[in-house]
Amino acid sequence: MKVINRFTYSHVIIGLCAVMFLLGIQSVAFATEGKLDLNTATAKELQTLPNIGKELAKRIVEYREDHGPFKTVEELKNVKGIGKGILAKVKDSLMIEETPQSSETK
Repeated sequence: MKVINRFTYSHVIIGLCAVMFLLGIQSVAFATEGKLDLNTATAKELQTLPNIGKELAKRIVEYREDHGPFKTVEELKNVKGIGKGILAKVKDSLMIEETPQSSETK
């Protein structure tokens, strides 16, 4: 009976590790330094930031769709409902991924 329990326990641990791994690679919006890319993050991912709820996350994505990619994190202040206070709370968790296309426009 102990052999079966150890066998089952190891499978549970392996399964949990696999799930954690898959959840970890699910989002490409997170850069290697652990910051959220403002130009690729989904509304759901944006909701993980402090003070960013469902409606504000939706407005961020809509702003990005209407105005094109963000050039700076500070541009987030142009989104209705985001001021200096919210920007100060989220700016260290955000980044703008440099892409060949965005560097051509400079």
